[in-house]
Amino acid sequence: GAAGSTSGHLPSGALETIASARLAPWLPGFQAGHPDITVRMKVAGSGALLRQLEDGDIDVAFCFDRRDFAKGASDKHFARRTIAAEPLVLVAAPGQGSVPSDLAALGELQFVATEPGCIYRHMFDTAFAEAGAAAPRLANEVGSIGAIARLVAAGAGLALVPRLAVTDALARGDIVEMRWPGQMRTAPLVMIWRRRRVQLPALKQLLTAARDTLVPALQPAKAGSGLESSNRSKALFANNS
Repeated sequence: GAAGSTSGHLPSGALETIASARLAPWLPGFQAGHPDITVRMKVAGSGALLRQLEDGDIDVAFCFDRRDFAKGASDKHFARRTIAAEPLVLVAAPGQGSVPSDLAALGELQFVATEPGCIYRHMFDTAFAEAGAAAPRLANEVGSIGAIARLVAAGAGLALVPRLAVTDALARGDIVEMRWPGQMRTAPLVMIWRRRRVQLPALKQLLTAARDTLVPALQPAKAGSGLESSNRSKALFANNS
């Protein structure tokens, strides 16, 4: 039958980065609190996740939002909820030294990015385009965030990626975070699900729990520190609605 026709089974999907950094630590607690619900998590890219939602193969997807798929018919079929604004960070090899303090000069340096069509490439291109700067030359185009972290660590170039995608590499000191010129960038982490006349009870419980507990609460901030700046920061792909 259709996905989710049994209230206890909830086929879900997520980008690999979100699955490992956000869902893996969180799902066991959700399952413990909802023993009657079985969440089956598939990992895929953004395009594949949306197709699986369209086809009814999954009931909910966790991914990063982007303007160009908010347009047109998809909003009639899909509902979405932003559950976090994940910071984007400029990363470099430990020996990089300083980076230019304006985007035009930064764009003269070599960068590593994912391939066109990938959500992470969209973040990269949009960050420069919205600032009115030319996109940098790419030293490499690769298929995954993991490959980007390894290339940056090896000195192939800089990268602009969601911090949650490179937390481990930063913690190990393989790569270092540099100052991004201008306003801090964020990427909205969203849940997307199919609109139905009657929402599946299991899905409703997952959506509520994810909204309330998936993203760690921000610590109270000292003046001028992260919380304030993240509130001021511009969501990279805010819906144009």
